[in-house]
Amino acid sequence: MTTKLRPTNNITFFTISALSLFFCFITELSAQEVAKEISRSIYLTANVGSAGSDHTDSVLKAIVTASQEDEEPVFLSLGNNTSEQGYPKKGDKRLAEEAFLRKRLLDPLKDFNGDIIFIPGKNEWNKGGHKNIDDLESFLQDNSKGKFWPNDGCPIERETLSDEVELVMVDSQWYLEDWDNYPYINNDCEIKTRAQFMAAFKDELKDEQNKTIIVAVHHPVLTSTRQGFFGRMGGFSDQSYYHNDMQYFVGQLETLASQFEDVIFVSGGDKNLQFLLDDGIPQIISGSIGRTNSVRPKIKKGDFGTGEPGYAKLNVYKDGSSNVMIYTVSNGESSLAFSKDIKLKKGDASDYSFDGNSDLGKTHKASIYTKEETDKSGIYKWFWGDHHRQLYSKEIEAPVLLLENLPDNVRAITSGGGNQSRTLRLIDDNEHEYSLRELRKSAVRFIQSSIADHYVMELMRNTVAEDIVQDYYTTAHPYAPFATASLMDALDIPHANPKIYYVPKQKELGRFNESYGDKLYMLEEHVGDENKAFETFGSPEDIISTSDFLIELQEDKDTRIDEEAYIKARLFDMLVGDWDRHADQWRWALHTQDDGTKLYKPIPRDRDNAFPKYDGVFPAIMKLAAPITRNMQSYSNTEPNVKWLNHAGFYLDQSFINSADWETWKSQATYIQNNLTDEVIDNAFDTLLADTQDESINEIKENLKIRRDKLTDLAQDYFEYFKKHEIIVGTSKDNTVEIMRQEDGKTSVLIKEDDTVILSNTYDRKTTKEIWLYTLDGDDTITIKGDGNSPIRLKIFGGEENDVYDFENARNTTIYDYKSKKNTFKNVGSKRLTDAYEINNYDPKKTKYTTNVILPSAGFDRDSGFNAGIVNTFTTYSLLRNPFTTEHSIGVNYYAATQGLEFKYRGEFAHIFYNWNLVLDGRYTSDNYAINFFGIGNETTYDNDAVDLDFNRTKIKQWHVAPSLVFKKHQDFTGYIQTSISSFEVGDTDNGFAQQFFAPADDVFENQMYLGGEVGVEYNNKRTLISLPRRGMALGLRAGYKQSINEDFDNEFAYVKPMISLVYPIHVSGVATLATKAQAQFNIGDKYEFYHAAMIGGNTSIRALRNDRFQGKSSFFQSTDLRVGIAQFRTGYVPLRLGVTAGFDYGRVWTENDSSEKWHNGYGGSVFINGFKAITANIGYYTSSEDSRLIVSAGFRF
Repeated sequence: MTTKLRPTNNITFFTISALSLFFCFITELSAQEVAKEISRSIYLTANVGSAGSDHTDSVLKAIVTASQEDEEPVFLSLGNNTSEQGYPKKGDKRLAEEAFLRKRLLDPLKDFNGDIIFIPGKNEWNKGGHKNIDDLESFLQDNSKGKFWPNDGCPIERETLSDEVELVMVDSQWYLEDWDNYPYINNDCEIKTRAQFMAAFKDELKDEQNKTIIVAVHHPVLTSTRQGFFGRMGGFSDQSYYHNDMQYFVGQLETLASQFEDVIFVSGGDKNLQFLLDDGIPQIISGSIGRTNSVRPKIKKGDFGTGEPGYAKLNVYKDGSSNVMIYTVSNGESSLAFSKDIKLKKGDASDYSFDGNSDLGKTHKASIYTKEETDKSGIYKWFWGDHHRQLYSKEIEAPVLLLENLPDNVRAITSGGGNQSRTLRLIDDNEHEYSLRELRKSAVRFIQSSIADHYVMELMRNTVAEDIVQDYYTTAHPYAPFATASLMDALDIPHANPKIYYVPKQKELGRFNESYGDKLYMLEEHVGDENKAFETFGSPEDIISTSDFLIELQEDKDTRIDEEAYIKARLFDMLVGDWDRHADQWRWALHTQDDGTKLYKPIPRDRDNAFPKYDGVFPAIMKLAAPITRNMQSYSNTEPNVKWLNHAGFYLDQSFINSADWETWKSQATYIQNNLTDEVIDNAFDTLLADTQDESINEIKENLKIRRDKLTDLAQDYFEYFKKHEIIVGTSKDNTVEIMRQEDGKTSVLIKEDDTVILSNTYDRKTTKEIWLYTLDGDDTITIKGDGNSPIRLKIFGGEENDVYDFENARNTTIYDYKSKKNTFKNVGSKRLTDAYEINNYDPKKTKYTTNVILPSAGFDRDSGFNAGIVNTFTTYSLLRNPFTTEHSIGVNYYAATQGLEFKYRGEFAHIFYNWNLVLDGRYTSDNYAINFFGIGNETTYDNDAVDLDFNRTKIKQWHVAPSLVFKKHQDFTGYIQTSISSFEVGDTDNGFAQQFFAPADDVFENQMYLGGEVGVEYNNKRTLISLPRRGMALGLRAGYKQSINEDFDNEFAYVKPMISLVYPIHVSGVATLATKAQAQFNIGDKYEFYHAAMIGGNTSIRALRNDRFQGKSSFFQSTDLRVGIAQFRTGYVPLRLGVTAGFDYGRVWTENDSSEKWHNGYGGSVFINGFKAITANIGYYTSSEDSRLIVSAGFRF
């Protein structure tokens, strides 16, 4: 029987279906709305104080109106809030500026519906700069609801805008300023150096990496703003985007940001509106509230730029996504000009897949490297070393770690690591944190850490460079350091407890599961304040970092370090050969004493570099060429070089060890010897996993026992080295310093703050040669008494405020203090008053040390033939540096074509006068040393088919000594004043061109000596870019005078040598450039020999001609290249750029009564290969009507 559906049933079915679909749609829509709920909206603008603005009121009004539609928006002014007059000193000008700020900035923002934040730009540093920024901060905050950050004229501040958004504010002008102009610039700041700032910036990004981080910085990290002619070549001002200082600053910021996700830069230094994206880093520029600048007409697809007035709005959503909207404002109306999603939704565990391995048991076999990675030839091992390489590919059976099996819900929260390691931070429900670090270190992280201003991690992946570094990591023993925890237990040294696990991929790794897991890892307690209750750290009241501890020592008179505990830990470092003991390898545990003293005990971290093995030829070569590698010493039973073994931690030792004498060091060495028995050592290494114990472990144990027995000798060697130079630091409050010069050569120092003794110690001139004493800030009183005749050299640094110096004995004592502040001097001797920032301010890393580098060289030139040489450079680093204290270079070169020898010496002594270095330059050549001579004039003849190369080589014995004062304040600009004495003696024994050109009795063949003087200035912003200059310019001028001092000769003349060299980027990236160099010489007077003539020809002028081909009274040449990069590609070695050049040179010389109208020219080109933007091989061929030359060079000559 057929049954018909009733109409009512049909209606019910369709009604229910429709309702179901409707509710599904509403539910989905609702979910989307929740997912896209705004966390915070930020309105961005800058340059309210720009002159010539007609748009300020309308743009601010548009922002205020738009803010009414938002919930808790933020107004962020990105600098140049003041006019170009800055915020002047108190008076009529300040009152006028305050009226300007009220009218242009504060009154229009009264109705803004949210928070208001101002950051400084360039204008705020004008007319008083740092001195008045604090006052400006107070004025803005007192007269509006806004906040001015960073506080106190410091460089960085972080503010939480919501659970999803963190704002990091950077004062970029602080970084760019000449700090010598602001003697007290960082007195209210914890950050005292630019390096400390970059470390703090990285820490901020690292600490907040689970949020969207907005970096507000006035000067943009990226820009498409049109640059002027000189601006494209770097400009003369540090405000130019391509200026070296600016590029280094923004390059570091971008490089650090590239290592984290969800970092957005917002800036206002350029007066336009832009959105740019480079290597995943977004840059928003919103600075067109006032006078505007144009943007390059062609910008990358997906980017945006306009010179119209307007503002930008950045929305960050609760799901972690974000977008930017850029509005232009015209006739009071806002129009959306650009919109783009910047960041996508942050994933959670549900958004990531993971393939768990259910077949894993309680243990699993794995290795750190593959067999292929450690399979090396005999030659490879001979050159690079054998190291502990085979242990890295040996499979070991390790326990399997599943986070779900750990108590208290342990899960991953952030990724990180240092310059080498890949680490996950874990947390449990008790907020205890743990570190899960991969045993396989990251070579690209290490490479990146050595290149501060360019992000190269992706470029260096899968290259030979990465393979070499990865292989070099095998110098460290992969498993022996795990025994150090038990060794430290025996010595009562607090520490974490690392364990080896095989960690499979698993859901508890969350969004990190794709990049982590299925490898061997080390798990240990994180050494931080969240784990201060752990007994393994001594259950302290707090755990702080080294940088925080250094600050607390200066600011709190009741803060002390447990010197005995620190010395014990440092001796343990030396015992196990751990050379990598920099500041981040330490944490400090607070234990308040009964008398209220805050005693900090050290907690050493990370023993990766204990028991290393540096064999092979390459490490030995590296130690000759790069002193920084000399701390890498193989672990053996012989005593190491204590200077270099402790180099990384030496400045910490000088900061923390102030009172301990030799008996303290000896007692700690004896304590280690007594407690680290053979049984303790054997038991400690027995705790290692069974598969990790091999012959290398037995060798390490035996060496450890021998080094333990010699530990007292090792301690004494380091103690004697350490004591040679002492650094004493007071507090930032008012200090009383009493110094007693004793007749036996000892010097006692007592430092008190109020009635609290900060330091009381006596130093013996037999062991201590020099003391630096920093009293820091505050009104300090320093007295010296006693009758000692030959006391220790003492340098005292007064710091800020009015210091009183009262010396009864000023022998061997020098005062350094500010020139611009009032001090009281009574009976003092030597004093150097200067506002130089680096001299007056305490930097813990500034210690005395020396280096010696030996470098060979080799080359080939058609005129001089094969040449080889060697240079030894000895450099000292002490108090006065520019950039070193002294440097002595001694070199010798051999030229095979003539069997000539050349000896050179250059000595440089920093700050003879502030920013003026004394340079001593010396040179001596053998009789066979030769230069070219072809006659005098612009049309001298030369037939290269008729004569050999030797015919025009003229042997000339030379020597000179030239002392000079060289001005060095910035790497781009130098100036000098030089005097010299020189000698020239032309050989007359060969039947060459010179012997035919001159009569046998001519004075030219006599030994002639000259006195000379020379001055010169040069601006050169491409000095460090010679391997592949993409932009830059050099402008130079030299002038001098020489006179013969022999009675038989009357030679004397003056000369002027102007020079200009430009590298202009045809394309903004520098992939195509036009490079040119023009240089001239004008001799004034006719009394000079040919070797002082103006010359052209050779590699640095007309490249197709032989060296010094034409000589005259004056000369001029210009060389020009068109350089084009035609391909850029990654190889198995390093990233390479292949390019070609086309070159044209012309020039001539002039003589007295010259009738020649001929200009010589040459043309040609070259092919170059640049590796990693650092090394360039350039092979060129140049030809002229007279000659042709093949030129091989490293880099470019101009």
